[in-house]
Amino acid sequence: IKESDRETISNKRKFDFEKNLINKSRSEIDFISSKIHDLVKSLEKYPEIFVYSHEIQNASLLNKIDDSRRNKFIEFKKLANDVLLSIGNERLNELNSLMLEWETLKSLFEEKYELAKIQTTSNQSQLSEIQRIEKRLEELTNNVANRNQIIKELGTPDLEFNILREQWFALHQEKVALLNEQAQKFSQLSNGQIRAEVTKSIDIKQIKSQITSALQGTRIHDVKIQHLCENVRLADSPLENWRDLLNELKLLAEFKLIEDKKINVPDTPILKKHDFNEGNINKIAQILTTDSWLNISTTEIEFTPEFKYNTNSDLGDEIPFSDASAGQQATALFTVLLNQPGLPLVIDQPEDDIDNKAIKEIIENIWNSKKSRQLIFTSHNANIVVNGDAELVVCCDYSDSGVKTRGCIKEKGAIDTKKVRDEITSIMEGGEKAFKLRKAKYGF
Repeated sequence: IKESDRETISNKRKFDFEKNLINKSRSEIDFISSKIHDLVKSLEKYPEIFVYSHEIQNASLLNKIDDSRRNKFIEFKKLANDVLLSIGNERLNELNSLMLEWETLKSLFEEKYELAKIQTTSNQSQLSEIQRIEKRLEELTNNVANRNQIIKELGTPDLEFNILREQWFALHQEKVALLNEQAQKFSQLSNGQIRAEVTKSIDIKQIKSQITSALQGTRIHDVKIQHLCENVRLADSPLENWRDLLNELKLLAEFKLIEDKKINVPDTPILKKHDFNEGNINKIAQILTTDSWLNISTTEIEFTPEFKYNTNSDLGDEIPFSDASAGQQATALFTVLLNQPGLPLVIDQPEDDIDNKAIKEIIENIWNSKKSRQLIFTSHNANIVVNGDAELVVCCDYSDSGVKTRGCIKEKGAIDTKKVRDEITSIMEGGEKAFKLRKAKYGF
């Protein structure tokens, strides 16, 4: 091939590359133009009219807000139309002129290129192969350019996902902190009789269910999965431990083993620590999909507080609250209720459940609680009525003692009213003793 023809043929690739750049430029302009057209079209639907479906309180202010909103949309529409005009053909004269200049150069080159091909018939087969390859390269380059355009439109979903995932974990940390704060308040309200543990009370049932479902087909024994989840719950920071485990599973979900090739599987120290051998980890890498991983990683993390009953405040001995006696449970919960201000509290025969040893402490709580809420008791325990300093005592009886179907108020009044005092002494268990205790305390 003559040197001049060789140079012409070698320049074909350069012009093809330049063509891709030109096409990319046109594609970008067309893409942005379509977006701006869509924006202008969308703006035609706004602003919507304020509709008052019922009477409103601040009509004057709302009218001002409406006017300001309308003015802002007028501004939006003007800006959008200005941008639309800026990409019209009359505003692209310079760019179109430069592209036309390049098209002219390309046409002149193609004439020389075709002539060079004709003059090198002896090498036609090689030229044909080169042309085929160059055509395929052009197709692939255009394909890559189109895909890059799509990727550019998508933005950075992986980065955005990681940011949102960190926010998701931060919200769960905040959730734990709020639950811990409430647990501490609850413990204080019980005067230390109940302690609630939240940080390490992460609910692993849903987590285990998702992992088991995602690893179906790996033949990994359920005991291993249960042990893995239990260690998440028992960790010093369960949420941090769960996040680290998810990161390991993500590496395996994104990693695919290729048969006949030895490839190192990503390192997974947490899985290895909990007896997942190399075969288990390879199986996970083969079966775990990114969709399955997303289902696991977006599982809502719940916390089920564990309640403990303090059997001895001096020694700090604790038992599960469910193992405490009915009297201990009722006394502790009654203390929580009395230590909270709020609406009137109605208590029906608390002596049926309250531990008798704690009655003195309960009475003291009643004194304090009366300052912040109204208390209404039905009781046969004289200590609650007398030493709880009831301000109004209502004694009930049957209208007809023989029939016992209708009730009536027999007596009512303050504790110091003689008839009320006589009723308490004669009817209520420990009535006389309660009055003597009150006398010893108050002197009357």
